[in-house]
Amino acid sequence: MFTQTSSWLKSYMAYGFDFELLLKVNPEGEILAGLGNLIVKAGPFRSYICPWGPFLKEVNDFEEALDQFLSRARELKSFLAQLNPGVFDLNSNWKKSLEGFKFQEGDILKKIYAPQHFNLIQLPEQSEQEYEKILLKSFSENAKRNIKTGLKNNLILHRVKTKEELKNAYQCFESNAAREGYPIRAWEDVEESLEDAVQKENSILFYAEIEGQIIGSIWAAKGGKMLSYIMGGVDRTEKDFKLGHLLQWKCMLEAIEQGYSQYNISVGGSDGVVRFKNSFYPTTQSTHGPFYKVLDPLKFSIFKSVFPFFERNKKLAAKILKLIR
Repeated sequence: MFTQTSSWLKSYMAYGFDFELLLKVNPEGEILAGLGNLIVKAGPFRSYICPWGPFLKEVNDFEEALDQFLSRARELKSFLAQLNPGVFDLNSNWKKSLEGFKFQEGDILKKIYAPQHFNLIQLPEQSEQEYEKILLKSFSENAKRNIKTGLKNNLILHRVKTKEELKNAYQCFESNAAREGYPIRAWEDVEESLEDAVQKENSILFYAEIEGQIIGSIWAAKGGKMLSYIMGGVDRTEKDFKLGHLLQWKCMLEAIEQGYSQYNISVGGSDGVVRFKNSFYPTTQSTHGPFYKVLDPLKFSIFKSVFPFFERNKKLAAKILKLIR
């Protein structure tokens, strides 16, 4: 999953957090199991978080992975250990193992993104004859019409390659967020990790341009055998270029070129955004969700009492985290 890439984990370093990998490797150097983990720090409070994992070549390694995960969390003096099993079907044996290690169901650190719900669009293979027509035919009439209209506008769609292009694309996200009234991370907090993601091709961004002006952009991330929509932004112009549908269409075609069989258009958003996503007829699929274990009850109790305040005051929380890191 994209939340396990170094690029994504690195994005939390802007708040003074750290990350590391726990790997099981055989004598030949082959990775048999692994977790990409965040070390979330705020003064004396530390927690150890795996946003999606562990990854296993053999199911029998699950309990060993849990044991190593908890051992490392204790070594770091964490008051909390939390992981999000990276499977859509959490079988009874996995649940029994989690219960055996005294894990409880729940997402304590909700601001550390742990994927749970997916809006999946099935994609045809690139080898299929007229695969674009097959894909287009699977959408609602509204989506089909808007994509066809958008294609007729002869807009230039570029893939982001340089830092300047990346910054300009992100400005579309920021202006869209400001106009629609929802928060996103400041460019200064995300630029290093996002540039790293683009360079390593962990993330793919496109922007739309007309007469030298960027009027929209989209960000999708690789992982989990799919391309996942992260963020988009469209500037208001005199002419309606149907950019929302067109940019999603571009990402779906990219996913097909990458050899993926599905595109995750993501869940949530305003009523209008949800209607927009539903026009592609996605299928929602969910995982069981995170599990956590309290390692220091006193610190956990203190954390639980102050966390709601910081949840309501995100900008203040970010400033404090940067000061005490």
